[in-house]
Amino acid sequence: MDTQQLAITALREGNFTCAVACRGQVVFTSKARGVKPLVDFYREHGEAYRGGALADKVVGRAAVLLVRLGGIASVYGEVMSMDAREELEKWGMTAGYGTLTEGIRNRNNTGPCPMEALSAGVEDPREMLEKAEAFFESLA
Repeated sequence: MDTQQLAITALREGNFTCAVACRGQVVFTSKARGVKPLVDFYREHGEAYRGGALADKVVGRAAVLLVRLGGIASVYGEVMSMDAREELEKWGMTAGYGTLTEGIRNRNNTGPCPMEALSAGVEDPREMLEKAEAFFESLA
């Protein structure tokens, strides 16, 4: 089984929201929602799993910016936004998805996801990390 398929299998069988695989093994899983698992992954592992594969329930542009920090090379989203796919292709990363959607909506389906709104105009992954962390701190 290739690395991307290993991450997808872990995501689905473990009922996780996020799974990362690298070098033939699953190295990170989470059941947390949103981009929080990606922030946690980067803070815990940095670039230790460069070249790995991410499988996630929902992938938007903010998520793509965050996985670039850790050197993830391949991303699969059960749901992926068009902006995320475009961002992945722009950086030469492999993109796979179950459903491609125009944009990621907030949990109440009343507007865009807050992280997607925060990612608008952001090109630097470190800036996205800072914005995500500030957002999480404001909720605490």
